[in-house]
Amino acid sequence: MRPMPRFLKVPLIPLLQLCLALTLALAPRAVAQAPAPDVSRAHAAQAIDLLMDRGDRPGALVEALKGLPAAPTEADLESYPEAWSALWRAYASRSITYDGPEGLFTTGYLSPDGRRVLVGQQIAGTTDPNARVTMRLIDQASSTVLAEYVSTQPIGEPWLSMGAAGFSPNGRVGAVALQDGQTILIDAESGAELGRLAGNAIQILFAPDGAHVILQSMDGSSVQSVAELTKVLDFPDPFVTSFAWASDGTVLAANVSRDAKSAEIVAYGLDGTMRPILAGVERMNATLKASLTEPVFAVSQDLSTVLFSLDGARLAEFPFDSGMLSFLRNGSVVGFAAGESERMSDIEVKVFAFDGTPLETEPRDFVDFNQAIYASSGAPAGFIVTQRHAHPLVESVPTGLALHEAAVALVGGSAVAMPASAAAPALSVDAAVEASEGFAREAERLLLTGDRQGAIRAALKGLPEAATEADFERFAAAHVLLYRSVAARVLRLPFDEPSFPRTHHTSAIVAPDGAVMATTSEHGAQLYAMPDGALIADLRKPDGAKLMTWNDPLFTSTGDRVVIAEMDGPGLHVFDGRSGARLGSVTIPVPDLERLLRGYAGVVWPTGIAHDDSAVLVDTPKGHFRVGLSDFSVTPLPLPERAQFQLYWLPDGNFLALRSLSRREDEETALEVHLYDGQALTRAFSILRDPDGVEALGGAGINRQGNALFVGGDRNVIFDATGARRVSFFDSEGEHAFLRDGTAIGYPDPRGTLGDSLKVLSILSGETLPSELADYPVFDQALFDMEGNRRTGKAPPLGGALYRGADVPTGAALADLAMAGLDEAARAEVVAERILRD
Repeated sequence: MRPMPRFLKVPLIPLLQLCLALTLALAPRAVAQAPAPDVSRAHAAQAIDLLMDRGDRPGALVEALKGLPAAPTEADLESYPEAWSALWRAYASRSITYDGPEGLFTTGYLSPDGRRVLVGQQIAGTTDPNARVTMRLIDQASSTVLAEYVSTQPIGEPWLSMGAAGFSPNGRVGAVALQDGQTILIDAESGAELGRLAGNAIQILFAPDGAHVILQSMDGSSVQSVAELTKVLDFPDPFVTSFAWASDGTVLAANVSRDAKSAEIVAYGLDGTMRPILAGVERMNATLKASLTEPVFAVSQDLSTVLFSLDGARLAEFPFDSGMLSFLRNGSVVGFAAGESERMSDIEVKVFAFDGTPLETEPRDFVDFNQAIYASSGAPAGFIVTQRHAHPLVESVPTGLALHEAAVALVGGSAVAMPASAAAPALSVDAAVEASEGFAREAERLLLTGDRQGAIRAALKGLPEAATEADFERFAAAHVLLYRSVAARVLRLPFDEPSFPRTHHTSAIVAPDGAVMATTSEHGAQLYAMPDGALIADLRKPDGAKLMTWNDPLFTSTGDRVVIAEMDGPGLHVFDGRSGARLGSVTIPVPDLERLLRGYAGVVWPTGIAHDDSAVLVDTPKGHFRVGLSDFSVTPLPLPERAQFQLYWLPDGNFLALRSLSRREDEETALEVHLYDGQALTRAFSILRDPDGVEALGGAGINRQGNALFVGGDRNVIFDATGARRVSFFDSEGEHAFLRDGTAIGYPDPRGTLGDSLKVLSILSGETLPSELADYPVFDQALFDMEGNRRTGKAPPLGGALYRGADVPTGAALADLAMAGLDEAARAEVVAERILRD
């Protein structure tokens, strides 16, 4: 394997560090002014952007140092809190650059001292059935691969797999599971094998003393002795779904009931004794975490996290998902990674005492959440798990003036030398822009929790009164967020926690004119007026029963009709898109209905509406049908038997038919693309396997214009109507939409800025384009619960008729429209708090 690119050059010889420090101390210095508070904050913000969004730790250290005086004093520790925090976070970061295949889900596991990382990537048998699960031991400081561990057997088609790993709390022993029936124990320093344990693992958890390890697996979990390489406890029941080590050395287990409606929490001693702690915990989603040092544990319940003592006493409840929980400060407090922004740099950490009291966040609280994996391009590629034992790393990072000295030694004094006040001007910061961007950031946070009115107010505060064209350019982020907020079609509803396994589909589809939203959820199907969210009608079956579905509603291009399929039968229902009145229902002739309902999530799937709004295309396990939206006729679409096709409407009323081929059928061809007129197939072109095409069909769609084909699999590729490959990308996380009349495709960009948080790729040239205001509305259409938790996915249907905000103005007209939509109290609030130009 090619050597890893060097991510960070760390001085390794203490004598050289000492010489560098003495040289800096004795060198003549220009008299430098201390940075103004706003300048310091700007450098601190830039440092966090570099650290989190680009993986540039050296650059982050330099920026944070520039936010501090060249020779800080004890008093400066209080004067520049943001810069000190950024400096500490950058110094403590142990992110790595990983030169692995791009576009694959990557996970790393960090040793407690931060010196080693075990890294693995997900592999798919549909891509390469001969691929083997692999883990690599990497030296964090240099990104050098020290050892590689490869499964003894190939993954095989059609499986999807990934290795698991972990380190003992003292950092001396690592464990690697390669999904081949064994878990390898290794020396964390050298990578040498120490022994093997019998069993697979999707999660590896070492005991607080490192003497035992939990191997959690879907086919049975166990506790094993590290020294003896033998099983101590066995958990063959797959309904024991989550484990954690308690501070007293017992094993906590969540036993989920077979109907998945409740769970019990029990503690197992290593001698096999069992002690019940909690019984009948409702709606628990089987996520269990515990402090390694204090007698507490947390479980996820509904959309919150509940903290208990080891005797079962309820201590506190937190409005955050337990998947983002870590026990911080050596296990003595609870911390959550929070924030709704797409950017990693915007992640906030909320810290609480065990009684639920909020605590002030300290720089050290970011350690568990600031470790990531980056591609050589600087793009985020994955996250590093600290295994909830990062305390040794935290304690190894200096504080106060010692931190400044260590950071300067690490990057070199010349990199942060400030100019003499007489020789060069100090960095200036536009205070009005800084305040405006603060309001824009708040507007984005509110919008991403479904609070449209709050987002509009915040964005308006980021613009001065009677803003001019020059103001909209100067305060561009606030302008973008105001446009997004006005154009947004979001709604908050009082939802319950979805049942598990889920028995319905939650969806929110907006009519192309933006006037209404059709929703599906545990409440059934409804139609709401937009943007105020007033209920128009319940959309029900002919007998008045709730209409539950596994599908998105589909609107005609004019928005006058909406189509929804039922999940528990072959019924398709059509409603008036303005009033919600039911216009008609049809039964799709699906044979052997009862058997199919037992094996499929529904049997009727509407997949698109004709461009002239005359008919809807319906897919079933037994074929495709065309349903007329005026006469409600049902016409089968005959296709060759024993061949699975996906059909998509073309603008001329015909179809594009895709057939995915397995390697057993064809080694070279991944997809066959045909034109289909409802009777006969005409071969159009074939898409080859890598490197010229794709490996497997994970999803597909065409744009509204019918001249660009989206194919998703191991990565996302856009082909034109001739089969020529136009664009390839892998970082959309499934959240993409065709933009600009089908000439571009876009998706949220975690490395973007407030004013440019979408990545837009030209289908014509393949180049990356700056985002435009009109690109955002299709991504700002969603359903939320009353607490601001998003309940729908972020990917609009490809090729559908969607609301795109064409009626929303920009500039002064936008500001006037936004103000006119506020009530008197909200307008007064905006006037009182909005920024001034100077």
